[in-house]
Amino acid sequence: MVVGVTGGYCSGKSIVCSIIEESGFVHIDVDRIGHDVLDDKKEEVVRSFGKKILLGGKIDRGALGDLVFRDRNKRRMLESILHPLMIERVKRIVGKEHDVVINAALLVEMGLHLLCDFVLGVQVDEEIALQRGMKRDGLSRDEAKLRIGSQIPLKEKLQYVDKVIENNTTVGEFRKRLRQTVKGIKHGRR
Repeated sequence: MVVGVTGGYCSGKSIVCSIIEESGFVHIDVDRIGHDVLDDKKEEVVRSFGKKILLGGKIDRGALGDLVFRDRNKRRMLESILHPLMIERVKRIVGKEHDVVINAALLVEMGLHLLCDFVLGVQVDEEIALQRGMKRDGLSRDEAKLRIGSQIPLKEKLQYVDKVIENNTTVGEFRKRLRQTVKGIKHGRR
């Protein structure tokens, strides 16, 4: 079974995936794959965005993020460089494993939902996501807003989502509800 998990910035996708992993699923973290692909495509990315994104000879993801989250065309350019190889790697893992959970904010945008038997959307209030992003990633409020604003809201992707779970409570309460949801998914209940 292939489960896709999508949702906005700091919605709690990783928590969802950790609970699903407890059931024996292999976790495909598309962000992590993106980091590897960014290293693999370093020369092409530097050609496209300039040496200003380098720090100590490596791509400074913070500097690159500042560029692409402020300019939709630059973000699309970066996605055109990275996404094909990222999608290929996800497909390769899905093809080798029996039970997989794909963790991807851009699950629908990348077409990865087409690989899934079930798609779970994680919804969070914007203010909570802002607070989490500022705390987790050390961002200013404006920087966190840029990240949230760069993604298509979950409500616009609902036609591709089988179930939405709200994450506006404590981590403990969220985990408890998730375990029930995961049991339902595994047993064919939604």
